[in-house]
Amino acid sequence: MSGGAASARVVGAVASEPRVMASFGAGDEPEMATDFWSLLANARTSEQLCRAWLGILCQWIPGTQAGLLLLHDQGDSYAPAAVWPDPERDMAFMAGIAQQALVERRGAMQDEGDGLAQWAYPLLGAQQSYGVVVLHVVVRGDAAMREALRLLHWGAGWLTGLFDRRQLLEREHKLSRSGLLQDLLLGVMNEAAADDAARWVVNRLAQALPSRSVMLARADNRQIELVSVSGSAGFDQRSNLLTVAREAMREAVLLGEAQCFPTPGSAHEAPLLAASALADYCREAGAAAVMVLPLQHQGQTDAALLVAFDSPPTTELYAFVQTAALALAPGLALHSLARRGLAAHAHSSWVNARAALLGPRHAGLKLAGLSLAVALALAALVPVQHRVSAPATIEGRVQRAAVAPFGGFVQEAKARAGDAVKQGDVLARLDDRELKLEDLKWTAQAELTERKLREAMARADAVAVRLAQAEHQQTQAELALVRERLGRTSIVAPFDGVVVKGDLSQQLGAPVEQGKVLFEVAPLDSYRVVLKVDERDIARLRGERAGELVLSGLAGEYFDLRVARIAPVATTENGVNAFRVEAALNATPAQLARIQPGMEGVAKVEAGEHSLLWVGLHRFFDGARYTLWSLGL
Repeated sequence: MSGGAASARVVGAVASEPRVMASFGAGDEPEMATDFWSLLANARTSEQLCRAWLGILCQWIPGTQAGLLLLHDQGDSYAPAAVWPDPERDMAFMAGIAQQALVERRGAMQDEGDGLAQWAYPLLGAQQSYGVVVLHVVVRGDAAMREALRLLHWGAGWLTGLFDRRQLLEREHKLSRSGLLQDLLLGVMNEAAADDAARWVVNRLAQALPSRSVMLARADNRQIELVSVSGSAGFDQRSNLLTVAREAMREAVLLGEAQCFPTPGSAHEAPLLAASALADYCREAGAAAVMVLPLQHQGQTDAALLVAFDSPPTTELYAFVQTAALALAPGLALHSLARRGLAAHAHSSWVNARAALLGPRHAGLKLAGLSLAVALALAALVPVQHRVSAPATIEGRVQRAAVAPFGGFVQEAKARAGDAVKQGDVLARLDDRELKLEDLKWTAQAELTERKLREAMARADAVAVRLAQAEHQQTQAELALVRERLGRTSIVAPFDGVVVKGDLSQQLGAPVEQGKVLFEVAPLDSYRVVLKVDERDIARLRGERAGELVLSGLAGEYFDLRVARIAPVATTENGVNAFRVEAALNATPAQLARIQPGMEGVAKVEAGEHSLLWVGLHRFFDGARYTLWSLGL
């Protein structure tokens, strides 16, 4: 508390009339008494206690001219609880020393001269400051002052201890009430049947409260049915007392709020001619007071609790019973819900849904729901073009493979994938050294066989001529084969186009087998699109269907296509069973110039008109039907 704020609050408090502390309870103004010990012993109100204590303290300390007791009121303010000797005297001159003691939280002294002084001592409890006591005294020497200060310290300690004890009692009382609430709730949750839970509630409340009897009734469509009465294993609902009790409960349920008789805070004597069912029950039962509380949960009243008291209860007890009713309502409502059958649950759900739909609450949610319903209706009625989406790859319309004509070794690689080539351009060469040696070998062998043939012809030896001719023809054939191979060591482009596959630049000197594909060449001005269509969509595709293609490398351009051929064979790739679909690409020369074989993208092919809702949910329903059928449902 800041000094300025404290000073203003203390001065204002001192200038006002003494007030009674709310924590001690209100009482009548006591008569002035000089026997403060008797007043202290017989004190029934906080004002009497504080006035007696301050009078005793001022009488103990010699030379005391005036005394003031300030106690904590609200917030940071302090109000006078007692003034000695004259309650009507203006004590504003003590505000400064009182504020100093409160701010510094220790005793304070202020010398006024002429032998007068002001002493202030704060009442500091374990967790808070209760107030401050201020004395206006005549100083009579150091020894007398020390004795007086010791008495002031002892007196403040006694009053602080009294306040601490009061705080402990209040805290113990709150803990006891909290324990009772917890005990009630745990008991309700522990019982399996609603009647057992009701019996636990009434008996536990009757045991813990100063009550004559406790009753719990079930409320259903304004019909009241007694479920349990404290201290009774069985009861006759037709008895006069219980009939009046049901009427009192019905009256509270219809009003929808707690009913008390007599009203809390009124005179303890109940009016004799009160006209209400609750008053009738109070007179019939001979109770000092009766309280009926509707147990409401989520806006519905499922039960009612009646408590009849033996003695007039305090306002705090009324508040506790109301709190207990609020805490018990959800637990008992759960038991009521568990008792209902399937038809009752369905009816309740329908009533709640209708109330939520037609009631005035949640206008924003209702508008959102209406908008959603309109959107779904439009989605179910408005037809749109359904398009099947599939990954696509660009391929040349005519794609030729350049293969190894025979087994050998790579000698030179002049082209690789992505290179544009002309017809007849050399793509690669195979090593021809062995072939050239074979050519020399068979050339020499051919000359030798020719010489043998001539010699045989010169001798006119017919047999030798025939043998020489056969050997010479064999040699010529081998020589022709070797020269044919020599002519095919250069692998050339079959037409103008681009190499879409093959790169031997990193395999120079590596062996190749006969028939191995070394290059693939595709033309530059004629392409086709290959789609991999999921098997779930292939049945909806037909030939000559139009579509669009977007390539990942040309994301801003759309290319027209038309389905040309659907292959009847499926392939599995990455866990997806897909069919190969070939489509013709309709593109301008400018577009063809930017396309390269092997580019990938996504193609969407028209598959007929359907509603927007069907387009969005058909795969889900198809999968659900397939799953249900596979499970035999």
